[in-house]
Amino acid sequence: MFIEEYLVELRRERFAFPALVRYVHRVGQRVRADWLANPNGVRSVWAVAIVYFAVVFLACVGMALAWDRDLAEHYLVQTALWMLPAFAFVMLFVGHLRDESGHRLSGLNLPLMLTLARVSMVPGIAVFLVDRHFAWAFGVYVFASLTDVLDGWLARRAHWTTRLGALIDPMADRIFAVVAVITFLDSGALSFRAALVMLSRDIMTAIGFVVARAVTWLRPIHLRARRAGKLVTALQFIAFVVLLLAPQRIQPILWLVGLASAYSVSDYTLALWHARVR
Repeated sequence: MFIEEYLVELRRERFAFPALVRYVHRVGQRVRADWLANPNGVRSVWAVAIVYFAVVFLACVGMALAWDRDLAEHYLVQTALWMLPAFAFVMLFVGHLRDESGHRLSGLNLPLMLTLARVSMVPGIAVFLVDRHFAWAFGVYVFASLTDVLDGWLARRAHWTTRLGALIDPMADRIFAVVAVITFLDSGALSFRAALVMLSRDIMTAIGFVVARAVTWLRPIHLRARRAGKLVTALQFIAFVVLLLAPQRIQPILWLVGLASAYSVSDYTLALWHARVR
């Protein structure tokens, strides 16, 4: 979506409003061309969205009949409101539905479906946390984490790595973490300072992404996931589990998340700088 040749011109004109309009128009044209070039890929995205919503609908029906009707309605509405823009956003990147060699794929593979399943579960953990159904929230979070492990393993094992997966998988992880932290903050389980610590790596990464795209003399560099970043993600998972099961013991985990985040940001910054120098 962030097409580099268009960004070069946009940065050269210092993000003036007419340049922004031209940039959006050109990106829109590129996205439309990607849709026309891969109609099966477009249908595949929306077919998966419909299947996932049908699964959520059936789960909510069962929840309403066996447990809590109001909670089921809330879950269904929030999921519907979330899935439409989420899958529409994925549609912007249909042009990335290619394998590592650049060959266009006509549909989503299993790792991509698992990633989108994780995206679809974002409202679930928020709804359960807000309504203080911590056991259900824990179940959703563990299941989502398992899909994260499984999609990466399958992509590497079966050589199903795609450019789209490389793009949306880390996005899904960050969205899940941000929603969980905000919900914990809203419920009072986390203080504002603790929430900043939990999201410090993600905040700095977002700032770095914007700076890298906005500064004219920085050429684009693609960095693969690094061990420091994976360590932070693992510690965030542990922190969420502790918050759900034993919130009084969260303080040592917060220290570890903060230290690992500082190391991760430094590691990525140095790696980025060395890559640009080369």
